[in-house]
Amino acid sequence: MGKSEARYREAERLLLESVGVTPTEKRVRLGHNGVVVRIQEVGEGPPVLFVHGVTNSGSSWAPLVTRLEGFRCVILDRPGCGLSDPLAARFDDVERLGAFADTLLVDVLDAMGLDHAHLVATSFGGYFALRTAAAHPERIDRVVEFGWMVGAPIARVPLLMRLANVRGVGSLLTAVPPNERAVRAMFRQIGLRDALKAGRVSQETLGCYLALLRDTSTMRNELKASPRYIYPIRGMDDGILLNAALLTTIRAPVYFLWGEQDPFGSADIARGFVKQVPNAELELLPGAGHAVWIDDPDYSASITRRFLGR
Repeated sequence: MGKSEARYREAERLLLESVGVTPTEKRVRLGHNGVVVRIQEVGEGPPVLFVHGVTNSGSSWAPLVTRLEGFRCVILDRPGCGLSDPLAARFDDVERLGAFADTLLVDVLDAMGLDHAHLVATSFGGYFALRTAAAHPERIDRVVEFGWMVGAPIARVPLLMRLANVRGVGSLLTAVPPNERAVRAMFRQIGLRDALKAGRVSQETLGCYLALLRDTSTMRNELKASPRYIYPIRGMDDGILLNAALLTTIRAPVYFLWGEQDPFGSADIARGFVKQVPNAELELLPGAGHAVWIDDPDYSASITRRFLGR
């Protein structure tokens, strides 16, 4: 284990310890995609696969999984993120990314020996969850989506995301050593301004995310692997959107818990998107931003337990 990995593991340990979680860990090779990913597990019961957002890791779910007694929480570090190995090659276009999204999560279920599972996802992870539910209905029981996800129309693309997709600038951004001030600014950009002011974002959460950016190659790997679907001027490429032809095929019940202050998608965007999914429910949470389970972990856990336990 190198010094960088050791620093990240220590920051992650402090976060998990602060919420009372002691997961088991394993590394599994995915049969279809060939990459080795890191899995952490917490609890016993019906399996729930957690899929995190862009430039993040499975540890971001810590405030939620500690509240989900009665479920086997299977927490994935997506390829290239956290302590999972990166993909061997990048995706040249959104079509190839979509094909990968159709297979990744069932690849994880196969590697874990699971015939089926629930999914909990957010943001970029939400794109994988809905595509999987459409492509493999027999493998997915129920889905909980937190906030706006890639594939839904976007209200605005944050400046940092636009800059990261300017040729050469993305590489420069990954070369700049991050600090806690930058992490707080990123959290404010995703709608956690009130949560930061109120102290609902713990020092351990900030420290773990800082270590993720500083001590792992997560951001570099995400920029390297992803096709270009965000542009500096025109924003997000419509080719990444999940259209009605795909959404209407989803048979699994889906619960969308969407923050009213999510900067990526307004309440109108949420309603328009969710109504295309046949067995979907939408709840708009006042005062919450993009990371709803950080804004209100108790309520998020209550909704998740109730919906998955039906």
